[in-house]
Amino acid sequence: MAMPNDLIFIRHGQSEANTVQKSDDHGLDDNTVQAIFGRPDWQHRLTQNGVAQAETAKRWLDENVGGLASFDALYVSPFYRTRETAACLGGPELGGWTIDDRVVERSWGVYGKRPTAEQRALFPMTAQEKAQNPWYTRLDGGESMPDVYARFRDFQGTLHREQAGKRVCVVTHGDFINAARYGIERMTPEEWEKIDADHTYALRNCTILHYTRVNPDDPHDVREKLQWRRYTYPFDPASSPFEGKWVELSARRRYTGEELLAQASAAERLTQP
Repeated sequence: MAMPNDLIFIRHGQSEANTVQKSDDHGLDDNTVQAIFGRPDWQHRLTQNGVAQAETAKRWLDENVGGLASFDALYVSPFYRTRETAACLGGPELGGWTIDDRVVERSWGVYGKRPTAEQRALFPMTAQEKAQNPWYTRLDGGESMPDVYARFRDFQGTLHREQAGKRVCVVTHGDFINAARYGIERMTPEEWEKIDADHTYALRNCTILHYTRVNPDDPHDVREKLQWRRYTYPFDPASSPFEGKWVELSARRRYTGEELLAQASAAERLTQP
């Protein structure tokens, strides 16, 4: 069976944890910071800025895709920050949301319980491995990206069975969207790692990633697979990747042995012949 005609992923708005994980200039007192890090990840709330981001994203959805009331299926991660984002995106009266555990954030385990600088100090081997091997590294007590991708693949099976040809929106998390990209855009690990390191493709809070089977230039041209993608930063459209325009995805590739050897040669052979 086919995928949905339209599949939109939306990352949640800025959470309270986002304000302290990446930056030291968050303006919060030590007690608040400790309370944030002591709270289970799934219980983090949006900041007021995160609420404003979600409200801006709602306006974009209303103006560009007919609003979420026009969608056939709505999925949301059970984390509070995604539920709160979803409520803002659809409005308080919109029903039909399905809470789905498969679309949760990547588990960062105990590694994710400290700010980035402290992660490097407390888990030096994991931090080094993550920097060198971001796709495959499993975090201490948490998940690797292939673990997250396995969850996406299971979720994708549901979309095939239950939402073929429909319009679907998923309010979720950055790493889940990145895992979905890996599969939908038919990447290799090295392609994913290159894009992950490129800030051009950053999944900012409330980024909207829209895939479609319907040719944006010809509504009668409906492909078998999701064939086009557009990135949108609704709060800063001018800086959206590819200016927020539709990009056609590459077809699934098949490789010759010569091409496989060329790919493998990207890593130096460390032993003598």
